[in-house]
Amino acid sequence: MELERVDEGIWVADGPVAIDLVVVPYRTRMTVVRLADGRLWVASPVPTSLAGLNALAALGPVGHLVAPTPRHRWRLESWHALFPDAALWACATGPFTLGDKLLPATVLGEVPPPAWSGELDQAVYRGVGFEETTFLHRASGTLLVEDVLQSHERSGHRLADALVRVGGIRTPGGVPRDIRAISRRGARAWVERVLAWDFDRLVMAHGPVIEGGAKAYVERAFARALR
Repeated sequence: MELERVDEGIWVADGPVAIDLVVVPYRTRMTVVRLADGRLWVASPVPTSLAGLNALAALGPVGHLVAPTPRHRWRLESWHALFPDAALWACATGPFTLGDKLLPATVLGEVPPPAWSGELDQAVYRGVGFEETTFLHRASGTLLVEDVLQSHERSGHRLADALVRVGGIRTPGGVPRDIRAISRRGARAWVERVLAWDFDRLVMAHGPVIEGGAKAYVERAFARALR
């Protein structure tokens, strides 16, 4: 894990390439925000090395571990063992939740908690059995998404590339077909709220960092999804 500065007070780190159950290679990106109180807010933590932990410690103490999507909640356990004093936050569980033994966590909602109110805005994408909490880092105008928007390049693996194409998430990316199908009403409500925010950068957990034109990117992706 290597931390990369995105803007003042916000960093990302890419986890190792993994293979999921349908043989699609993918990478998950972690986001770190340093809050005004000096504590770190860590979303979708990824496997890391001692060097990575030392780099993180140099930024400040870890105060919050966040799983914005049910598919990332299982990641909290190993990081909570490293940072037992950190508060745990997660979206509501459902059939898409990964992990057998889930640690108790405060459920994320539409209203930011006092811990980061004024620094991070949030909106919940609500589908049938699926929720994802999306965040806006106000100071840098950066939108943070996990699974609702993805962009995967060709891997050279025929089956994986076919699945990515069918799923609608080949570069330049889009809304995964399974998520797209579970709630158009929820998607519209989420899009309306998110597009009202002031942002020009997009950080995806599964895709590149979009520098500039991020709002137009989101609008195009969901225009296709909501047709």
